[in-house]
Amino acid sequence: MLEVLNLYFKILDFVFSWSWIWLPFFLAVIFFESWMYYIQRFHWRQLDWVMLEVKPPKETESSPKNMEQIFAGLWGTYGTISNKYEKYIKGVLQDYFSFEIAGLNGEIHFYLRTIRKFRNLVEAHVYSQYPQAEIKEVEDYVNKLPADVPGRHWNLWGCRLKLVQDEVYPLRTYPPLIDVAKTDQPFFDPLAGLMELMGKLRPGEQIWVQIVFRATDDRWRAKSIQLASKLLGKKLPPPLEGAIKMEVRTWWEALYDTLYSLITDLKAPLRAKDAPTNEPPSLAMHLSPGEKEIIAGIEEKAGKKGFEAKIQWAYIARNELFSPGYIGSTMGIFHQFANINMNSFRPDTPTMTKANYILAKTRKAFKQRVLMRMMRLRPFWEKGYILNIEELATLFHFPTISVKSPMTPYIEVKKGGPPADLPIE
Repeated sequence: MLEVLNLYFKILDFVFSWSWIWLPFFLAVIFFESWMYYIQRFHWRQLDWVMLEVKPPKETESSPKNMEQIFAGLWGTYGTISNKYEKYIKGVLQDYFSFEIAGLNGEIHFYLRTIRKFRNLVEAHVYSQYPQAEIKEVEDYVNKLPADVPGRHWNLWGCRLKLVQDEVYPLRTYPPLIDVAKTDQPFFDPLAGLMELMGKLRPGEQIWVQIVFRATDDRWRAKSIQLASKLLGKKLPPPLEGAIKMEVRTWWEALYDTLYSLITDLKAPLRAKDAPTNEPPSLAMHLSPGEKEIIAGIEEKAGKKGFEAKIQWAYIARNELFSPGYIGSTMGIFHQFANINMNSFRPDTPTMTKANYILAKTRKAFKQRVLMRMMRLRPFWEKGYILNIEELATLFHFPTISVKSPMTPYIEVKKGGPPADLPIE
């Protein structure tokens, strides 16, 4: 035991005696992380947000393809950080949006939350796909609840959603749900169930679904292509070498070949990259239909623009009205987007507003307060998972003509311009 203690103290003495070397680096990392934490949040608090409510026209026969075009247009906001000074000194982050569906006391609302400088851009893209839609600025619905929710009179259950598989695997999207053989019902809307569910809410019950997303570059596609090639059994090309590394390798190989020939009087053997091979270029002919479908799905997802995203939702109700059945029903809506062979959603356990065993009631209340704060503020500090424009359009789109819920927020009248012969004076 004494020997172990002596060894322990010797190690500590060695570490602290050389602290003048490692301590400045350690403190520099702490300072950098603390500075970024402060300056990013300072910049975020200066952002001017606006909440837009959209009511789509009832007679429009559209599909999520229209919404996909809107997301494609919003990808143009990528690159709001123009230089290192803005990123590390001013704390500028990539701007983001939050598209939300809220069931409030039996009424259904579609909200687009954006920074005010992008308001015209968002409205222009929505009107380009839904010319008869109505867009107006409204008060943020989260501020209509008491500040002490959850509390003595209100209960809450919610969570954030995470992907089961790696982000390169796609979710189940809307194209397979389009039945071109039926003209009276061209699209089986996966949000129809959510519309019905929200339409059944009583006064004092609410369901919030928030999809927070920001544009990202195309570097994530390289991982998709690499995984698809690996599953296909392709020989991946070696990574590109820099000029110095290539020069060193070439000189070393030449020296090795010369020494080998001088010592053995034989020609140096071929290296693995130069040796001929009889292996097929891929294993496509040996793959099962399911494996081919997975590879095709990965490649199709990588073929469209992507966003970093996070999804969070909550069921909020007065204590006397709180119904656990809405929890499973809402999660069932998200299970519609599951592709068992590829990807699906599941609750992110640390954010679930439940706790068991030790101090369960206190821990549950803390989780509820944290989730409620996150849903009120919609911050996006963490790294999100990649969803492409097709997946986002499947998750959030305005209801199609096939949705028959009486509480769906359609415009009942069609707006038109003034007559051509209207006198000016």
